[in-house]
Amino acid sequence: MTRRYTLFVLAALIAALALSACTGGPTPPPSGKSFIATATEFAFSPNTFTAKVGEETTFVVTNKGTLEHNFVAFDPSGTELARVTIKVGESASVTLKPAAAGAYLIDCDIPGHKEAGMTATLTVNP
Repeated sequence: MTRRYTLFVLAALIAALALSACTGGPTPPPSGKSFIATATEFAFSPNTFTAKVGEETTFVVTNKGTLEHNFVAFDPSGTELARVTIKVGESASVTLKPAAAGAYLIDCDIPGHKEAGMTATLTVNP
């Protein structure tokens, strides 16, 4: 019985060491910036964000409203950079990497939502 127990403990120790070697140690923190936002009728909260040129910027948006919304980001020239649709009660993420300093418009372009005030601004600094 002692030999069987010793073999069991040895096998468990080897398995534990093998699993710990597979994890590669601590995971480094993600680079860039992340924001958590909420979409409701008819607003994003918060509605102002700040990032730096070239910084990977991720938005995680939760729809706490009763209508489907989307989150669309435009660069200062008006070119669409990123888009995600968020269903009622769900969350979605979108990532962009601003290439120039300036004010980036974010809106929900479902008809009537932007006009009702569903906008935000990402200020990108050099």
